[in-house]
Amino acid sequence: MSYEIVNGDARQFTIPYLKVALCLSYFNGPKVDAWARQHHLWLKQCHEQDGIPMTDKSLWEDFELLFRTAYTDQDAKLTAFQKLSELRMQGSDIDSYIADFDRLIDEAGYSKFNMGVMIKFKEGLQPSLLREILLHNVPAPQTLLDWKQKARERQTVYKELKNAGLHRGGPTDLQKKWAQKLGLKTYQTPHQRGSQNYRPPQIPTRSQIVPMDIDAGTMEGSSQGKPPPYQGRGGFTQLSDSEKADLIAKRACFKCKQPGHIS
Repeated sequence: MSYEIVNGDARQFTIPYLKVALCLSYFNGPKVDAWARQHHLWLKQCHEQDGIPMTDKSLWEDFELLFRTAYTDQDAKLTAFQKLSELRMQGSDIDSYIADFDRLIDEAGYSKFNMGVMIKFKEGLQPSLLREILLHNVPAPQTLLDWKQKARERQTVYKELKNAGLHRGGPTDLQKKWAQKLGLKTYQTPHQRGSQNYRPPQIPTRSQIVPMDIDAGTMEGSSQGKPPPYQGRGGFTQLSDSEKADLIAKRACFKCKQPGHIS
């Protein structure tokens, strides 16, 4: 193609007969040799026997039709459609996905303005990227060109957030590397730290305070630091053995002498 552009005014490109002859000279190999020989003879016959001038454009047009009939994949559109149906965006590489998508719709012969083509493009996007596009664009993009533009924009935002440690995932490889060097075994990204639910410590009210349960038998057997029983606001008095036994039987408190807890 580049050779033809540079030498576009050369005789082999301006004269159809010479153009066909030049093209046939590039056919080489066991699969095409026979076809090339046959059409060398066809070209000479057209000019020498049928009297078609070398400058007649039909020579090149007929040759091109013969070539496409012989070597074009008759199922090319079906193959392209199957590949298009299976095409999915890989990782975060939106540019490769768009390039492959454009190539396949051209091979399949589809119009870029077809609604079905736009739907196919959306189906191949990463679900998380599709969600971001729909969340940040109201109304949603209406054309395939708009969808490509918004997909690139949101993917760029994702990469910036990831580099800054603000994306929804865990730390990046670079962040893990620095955390390891700094000895941070449990490093979390700013987003992870910000998304954790903080629960302030609860301070019990006076009504929630319940006297601590202490085994009564332990109190009796203790010879040191034995707290005196509660006797109201006037102070504490020592309980007799019979009073202790009675309170134990009632499962009552030694201080307030009320059942329900032991102190």
